Amino acid sequence: MRASVALLALLAVSCARPSVNIGAACQINSDCADPLVCVLAVCRRQCTTARDCGAGLSCIVTSATMGGGCQLDQEASCTLTSECTTGLICQNSSCTTACNDDRDCASGAHCTMDASHTLGCYDTSTEPCIYASDCPDPMICDRDQTCRLECLSDRDCTTPRTCVGNLCQLPDASSPAADGGT
Repeated sequence: MRASVALLALLAVSCARPSVNIGAACQINSDCADPLVCVLAVCRRQCTTARDCGAGLSCIVTSATMGGGCQLDQEASCTLTSECTTGLICQNSSCTTACNDDRDCASGAHCTMDASHTLGCYDTSTEPCIYASDCPDPMICDRDQTCRLECLSDRDCTTPRTCVGNLCQLPDASSPAADGGT
């Protein structure tokens, strides 16, 4: 009888799910404790948007088919890409996903270019602000006190302004087109 109980206990322990916590190395989802997922070889909370993650953390999407994982606390600030988890870039002082357009980013995030001309996903809902200077370029501070892009296309601006670098701008008075082509 004791041998049967010991065998059952051994089988239960050998089939138990791992108890790997957020930030631990992994290869597949089952390497992580429920409900965590393995994204970029690290156990993370699964997400679709930044709202699924902790305050101030972004949702990092690695591909449209694989979904996303929440940014880790240590990825929330960086100076260099080498400080980020492999597969992420440092943009606007935060580790994020590289992108070519908005479709490469989590829902609610936009593909923006930072001052170093690097394209990366940026989720405006994670940046509180009071003044435009509180936001990274080219973001502005909206009435709801969050950083956001002023425009994505010319349709977002009032005439005669056009969308240039995600900001609504008047035509340059010094350009040949503005002064009649002279």
